Amino acid sequence: MCIAAAAAVVTTGASVAGSIMGFQAQNKAAWEQRAYNMQVEAQEERYRAELIKHQNAVYQQEVDHGFKVQDHKESEFGRQAKFRDNAAKSIQKNLFAQFATIFQRAVEENIAAAFDVQTVAKEGQAVRAKARAAADRKGVEGSSIEAIIDDVTRQEGDNRVLLEMNRSATQRQLHLEAMGLKASSDQQLYNIPLNTYEPAAPLSPPAPVRAVQPAAPVASPNRGAMIANVVGAVAQGANNYASWSSQSFKQAFSFR
Repeated sequence: MCIAAAAAVVTTGASVAGSIMGFQAQNKAAWEQRAYNMQVEAQEERYRAELIKHQNAVYQQEVDHGFKVQDHKESEFGRQAKFRDNAAKSIQKNLFAQFATIFQRAVEENIAAAFDVQTVAKEGQAVRAKARAAADRKGVEGSSIEAIIDDVTRQEGDNRVLLEMNRSATQRQLHLEAMGLKASSDQQLYNIPLNTYEPAAPLSPPAPVRAVQPAAPVASPNRGAMIANVVGAVAQGANNYASWSSQSFKQAFSFR
């Protein structure tokens, strides 16, 4: 009976120890898995934070660059506007100077034409006066003298008409020159270079970063199952003792 009891105790102890050690090993493995999952999750959170920080830094750089480009465009537009104003003023000044020259020529032509008309009139008067004086000295009268005077008067009128035609032609030529100068000035104003810029494309905001998925929960070993295994091992050890001692379970554990 002692041998049977010892054998039962040994087998029962081994079974109980195996159940407890298995539970402890499973519990340790569960804790290690939880710790590993927490480390992985923390690493992913750090990576996500660094990625967001990098995206924000890149976006801020693009925003700063956009402001610099905008400042450059505004400065360049201001410079071009000043250049265009100065060029336009220079073109207008040159046009007015050319107009002044044309107007001066027109005045000079009118004065010259008036002087020529006056000269022709004086010459006609002088010729007619000489003709009458010569006729008076010679005592000549009649239609011949009048014909000579009429011929002089006709030549004077022809010269006046020719002078007026020349004056009108000169005025028309000066007017055409003024129109040509105005057209040339307008073309110069139109040809003043002016650079334009296309509107900048809107900046794309940083893409959303996917949230870190929490680690799956790690199940702990079933403590109730371990207790049940220990109880089962004890019961099996008791049955083994009764069987090995050739007694019934009731006889083996009857205390009298």
